[in-house]
Amino acid sequence: MSQDTSNITVVTKLTGDKDSKVQAAMSYTAVTSHKEMADAFVRELLRLGQKIIPDHEMTIEDLMSICHMALDRREAGIVMLEGRHLRGRVAEQISRADRYTEPFSLLVLKLEELPDKAAYESVVETLCERMRKTDLMFMFKHRIVLVLPHTPRKPRRMLEERIKCLLEAAFNDDLEINIDGLTYPDPNLEKKSFVLDWVEDHLRG
Repeated sequence: MSQDTSNITVVTKLTGDKDSKVQAAMSYTAVTSHKEMADAFVRELLRLGQKIIPDHEMTIEDLMSICHMALDRREAGIVMLEGRHLRGRVAEQISRADRYTEPFSLLVLKLEELPDKAAYESVVETLCERMRKTDLMFMFKHRIVLVLPHTPRKPRRMLEERIKCLLEAAFNDDLEINIDGLTYPDPNLEKKSFVLDWVEDHLRG
């Protein structure tokens, strides 16, 4: 799994002759919401696939099969979103918690001493394999934020310890992991906006 550690936007520069009208950096949002972008992206994938496997002419059906296989392998994983969506998703959880009196929790994993990108991806993969489908993951450089719907304080603290144990075992205690958590509603928070402030403070600090 190759991934930009600052966010998870997929960006591809199209340079093929057939795509001369789409000379732009395409984000995940653009590819999934604009037909012309999507068609150009598929053609680019087919072209790259032909270069990787020159003896086999890939088809759209081949790409669909690959996508289905990838989705099946990630069935138990959690949703990974761009960091810029974090505030909006946290605000949604606050509104839902107020409306239905259902708590949610946040975890911020601080990964300061990762040796390389492969180690970062290993951490992400470890989390994805063990989290619920309803959980959300937001990735930043040296930070991972988990949004955990329907999670009160006690289960959140148990999960913190579980994640620490899993990652310490995976990295043989070579990885320093700091995890901070917050559960909403929290009697110590005077305003709802403090939840967003808490997240942003932990992303900066």
